[in-house]
Amino acid sequence: KQWYQRRVAITAGGGMSSEFELKKIGEARNFVRDAANETQVWGLASAIGGKLKFSRKGREYEELLENLGPEDMSFAYAKIIMGDEVSRRDKFILISWVGPDVSAVKRGKMMICRSEIDKIFDQRAIVIETSELSEVALKTVKQALVKVGGADYGTSTS
Repeated sequence: KQWYQRRVAITAGGGMSSEFELKKIGEARNFVRDAANETQVWGLASAIGGKLKFSRKGREYEELLENLGPEDMSFAYAKIIMGDEVSRRDKFILISWVGPDVSAVKRGKMMICRSEIDKIFDQRAIVIETSELSEVALKTVKQALVKVGGADYGTSTS
């Protein structure tokens, strides 16, 4: 079943964000988790005034980084493709992004949205909370996934 059909109760529980926005964010989650997407796809939601708003989705991880600005407060859900040509594994990450120019008061309001995001983007290998783009660079994220993922067989040489 799709996320929205399984978790419609999220809005019945008195969440702060609109049902419309939660549905769009849920659709972005389904887009990221869809096995038919063979690239490192992502979905992005913004925290604005203590409410979630769907921002965009994309097909390449590098595009995501272009959407994390110094004044933004966002949650990104992304598929990272791990492994090699013999053994491909899709891993999912949640990025909690607070730009370096965001005030402390606004940072606090973002936490209101976190419980809703945790219900929507519930299946993930790691959560990265940062305001530094270097911490969400693809190479850095893959290294973190290797650390939490157990066996790492590297690239096949045969």
